[in-house]
Parts: sequence; structure tokens; C-alpha cells
Amino acid sequence: STPSNSSAASDVYKRQTHGVFLAVIHGLVMTAGCIWAVPAFLWAFTQDAGLIDLGLRYAVIVFAFSTILSVDLVYEKMFQAVGRMQVTMVGLSLGCLVNIIGDPILIFGLGPIPAMGIEGAAWATGLGQTVNLLFYAFICHWRPLRVEVRRCHLHWDIELDKRLYGIGIPAALNMGLSSVFLVALNHLLAPFSPTYIFILGVYYKLQTFLSMPTNGIIQGVRPLIGYNYGAGELGRVRSIYRTTLVLNGLIMLAGLVICLTVPDVLMSWFTSRQETIAAGASALSIIAWGSVPSALSITASGALEGLGKGNPSFAITLLRYVVISLPAAWLLCRVFGPDGVWHAFWIFECLAALAAWKIYDYYAPAVTTEKEST
Repeated sequence: STPSNSSAASDVYKRQTHGVFLAVIHGLVMTAGCIWAVPAFLWAFTQDAGLIDLGLRYAVIVFAFSTILSVDLVYEKMFQAVGRMQVTMVGLSLGCLVNIIGDPILIFGLGPIPAMGIEGAAWATGLGQTVNLLFYAFICHWRPLRVEVRRCHLHWDIELDKRLYGIGIPAALNMGLSSVFLVALNHLLAPFSPTYIFILGVYYKLQTFLSMPTNGIIQGVRPLIGYNYGAGELGRVRSIYRTTLVLNGLIMLAGLVICLTVPDVLMSWFTSRQETIAAGASALSIIAWGSVPSALSITASGALEGLGKGNPSFAITLLRYVVISLPAAWLLCRVFGPDGVWHAFWIFECLAALAAWKIYDYYAPAVTTEKEST
């Protein structure tokens, strides 16, 4: 809804204006920095000159669209923040559709459009992002947002920018730590057999079926928690948190049941080797026990971001993916081999859930009896 007074409205417009401006700056920096760094990055993974050439040809075009992607993300979050989730769903769907249709046309050519090979795939990705942004611009013109971007608010405000980065940097690190965790686990499993690295990759592919709906719920919950926290409805904040925890817990419970019931079937989707299926089924049966406790960590971290408390949210993710998990995986791997890594999952998820519970209770607003009854 529209802010109730001019001062509050001015603050909202200022935040959004700074957000869009910083997104443009970030996009330009990403374009220059990534194009400069990508050759060294590719050489770190392969010495095949042909693969590196293909990677460079693709990356240069994709990174050229970094500014569009950055602004895309700002408008996506803007629509979500005002409760217009259907707009972002349609926008993302249009972008994906353009990408999917554009890939074969631009890669292989069609009619007057020449075959562009790897560059065609990159152009299709960039065009999908551009269509997404154009859709947001059209919606803003057709049905204007109540959160406006105004040129008069585009001036240096170090305190505001510190608040934006105070939430944004921890959120970005939250997303990046899972990749660090995966790389570290691959390093631990590599001395045993490539099969275990394959099994870990399969697990993370299967996990997306659980993480996508839970992350979707968290995306919807953040603005709801922000609205009610800003309005002083602390009882509703607690109610939303509990409801979210139950929903995420049920999703994770379903994943646990499936992994314990048909782990061999899940593994057979990715390989036909019976030895790998058997080893993978055993791994899934062990790892799955950490899924239900993880619902508490995910929910608490997302709720804290909705409250504007980025550092506590990051602390939960740091504990989950680095502080607890990596030492546990390293120690158990030394004692029990690859199975030790699988057991580390449920151990660190339980410990991280306990820490998340304590962190959320410390930083979340206290709920009074009066607010609960309201």
C-alpha cells in the first residue's frame, strides 16, 4: 500500500531510487570485471584451448547484459515487495520462453537469421533478460507502482546506502556460501572415487525439487513480514513465521519420505550402473535425515531478512555451510570415508537448526499478549 505520510513515502522512493542506481553501477562493474577475469577463471578449470575459446565467446556476450540483469532483479524485488508476485512470475516466464525459443533459432539459424553457434546461445540468454525488463517497464507504465523511482532522490546518502548494503551483502553471501560448501565437499570426496562426486551432484539436483518451493515460499514471506513488522504487528510476524515453518517442514518431510522409500529409483534417473545406484541410494538414505531440520534454518534466515536483519541471517547460513558443516565433514570423512560426508549432512543440519532457533528468538521482535490477541 501507499505510505501513509509524505515523509514515509519520500523514504521509500529514496530507497528504491538508490536501489535502481546502484544496480546500474553494479551491472557496469560486473560487465567490466567479469570480462576481464573470465580468461583466468576458465584456465583454472581446463587447459583445452578450444573449450576456453568457446567459453570466452559465450561469456563476453552474456556479461555484456549484466546491467540489464541487475536492473531486472531490482524491479523483480520491487514488484514482490508490493505484493504483485504474479507480475514477476509472468515476466520471468516470458524471459525464459524467449530464451528457450531463441536458443535453437540463434544457434542453428532459421531463414534470414544466420547460425551463430555458441554466440547464439549467449544472445538468446541476453534477449530473454531484455524482454523481462521491457515487460516490467510496460507494466510500470500501464499500472504504475506505488513505489516510484524519482530523480530528485538521486543524491549521495551514505546512511541509506549503508542500510541497503547491510541487507544486500549478507543476502548475496547467503547465496554464495552453498557453492563454497559444494566445492569443499568435492575436494573431500575426490580422493576416494569420481563416483562419490557424481552422487553428490545428483543429490544437489534432486534437492532443487525441495529448495525451489521452499525458496518460493520465503520470497513471498519476506515482504509480508516486512509489512507487518513496519506496521508494528508483531503478533502477525510471529504467526507468519510459524506458518512458513510448518509449510517448509512439510515439504522437507515429503522429501525425506521419498528418499527413504525409493532412493534407488531416484538414482536410476541419472545412471544405469548398478554399483553407482546402490552407493547413491545408500547416500540419499543418510543425507535425507537432515532435510526436516533444515526447514528451521531456511525459514529463520528468510524471516530475518524480511525483518531487515541481514547479519543474523548471514550468521545462520555461515554456521550451516562453513562453521559447522565443513569441520564435521572433514573429521567424519577421515574416520568413516565417504559415508562420513553423508552423515555430516544430518549432523550439521541439526546443529545449525538449533543455532537458527536461538538466533531468531534473540533477534526477532518479542510478541506481547495484546498483539497476539489482536
